[in-house]
Amino acid sequence: MTEKRGAFELHTKLFEPTEQEQSILRSQERIVPFEVLHPFGISEGRQSRVSVLEYSVGGQRDKVIWKRMGAGKGLTHTEALSLERRILPYRETLMGYGWSVPPVFFHKAIEIEGEGQIFSYEKMVEGGDAGFMVANPKEPNFRKWFVVKTALSILAGHKLSELERVEILGKEVSRLPYGIDLKLENLVLSREGTLFFVDLFCPKELNAAGDWLAYSTKLDLLPVENLKAVTATREGALLRLYRLAEQRWAKAGIETPRLRSDFLESITASDLPEQEKKAITAEVESNFPWLDKVYNERDV
Repeated sequence: MTEKRGAFELHTKLFEPTEQEQSILRSQERIVPFEVLHPFGISEGRQSRVSVLEYSVGGQRDKVIWKRMGAGKGLTHTEALSLERRILPYRETLMGYGWSVPPVFFHKAIEIEGEGQIFSYEKMVEGGDAGFMVANPKEPNFRKWFVVKTALSILAGHKLSELERVEILGKEVSRLPYGIDLKLENLVLSREGTLFFVDLFCPKELNAAGDWLAYSTKLDLLPVENLKAVTATREGALLRLYRLAEQRWAKAGIETPRLRSDFLESITASDLPEQEKKAITAEVESNFPWLDKVYNERDV
């Protein structure tokens, strides 16, 4: 019992706003009182500190996600301001390609504790992120499959004319017109059944030549091409998402061969081009040699 309580205290401390953060919140919202809630079901962000704020209007309680983007990354105010200006354009791009993204009510680049950060207030989607959901043996498998298959359906729905075949790190792949950090922690399945992508920082935008509009070693640990491989190619994004789901899901008691068989059946039945189906199938059946070459989850 003591061990569990200690883990709980450590988890909540990770999300607890600092005095300076709360002071800035009070300066931005001088009248409305907020209660900071422990964000159960929300993973710790690698690039942001996240809290849940609850407030009351007309007797109705509401919640909002409060993010401190870039916290602890040593950004300058100029760098934070440049990234802050790309948040809404990036959101519009994702929505234009079929992703559901919660509304961003307000965001602002600030200086705090000697660095630049972005304070962002976003609509909270109840339900917790897919990382917790997939790892939970009490969650039904059909909800877990819905996360993977919905992401597959969205990506498979991109027209070939919107993609470009390129070679990245020794593999011919279909480059997306945008980048997306497609991991379980960045996906939330609402109670109504809508899959939301909830991570807009750092905005992963590409120019016409397929180069990053913004890339910073302060935020991205992967080299430029490796980052493209797993966030800006259809094959890489799907393989990464599935492998993460497989790792979490297997720990919840589902056999890996069964998961792979069902996933590959979904790939075969999808609208992906045949060359992409074959490439993804070969990668899964040979235990992800290309993915191992370009990416390690501990490093991203």
